[in-house]
Amino acid sequence: MLTPLYAGILGILLFKISIETIRGRRQNKISLGVGENNEILHLVSAHNNFISYAPFFLILFFCLESQGAHAIILHILGLTFLSGRILHFISFKNQEKTFTKRIRGMQMTLFPIMISSVMNVALFIARNFFN
Repeated sequence: MLTPLYAGILGILLFKISIETIRGRRQNKISLGVGENNEILHLVSAHNNFISYAPFFLILFFCLESQGAHAIILHILGLTFLSGRILHFISFKNQEKTFTKRIRGMQMTLFPIMISSVMNVALFIARNFFN
């Protein structure tokens, strides 16, 4: 089973993102919302974005694994998604002006989700209609 590995790593990354968000709120004395502070806005956006994508990816990942997808494919998807989330967070944390890392991070987030979705449907159809 590879899902526990990637769920654990993504959980550690969520912890890091959460700590950075909490630290930024404390430093800027903003307990709720983002106020007029772009740093907090960026950190909260990165946190919210992670929370939106990671659980859905893990569900798709688990379904693929349960349907017998090859470990190499799962690792490629998992590492790509993880790298995308890291790049996305770094771009927000550093308030990147060029969006290069943010764009690459979102591509590396969305492509594994789309590939996992298509593979799940294809494996389901193959197993249930062509067996």
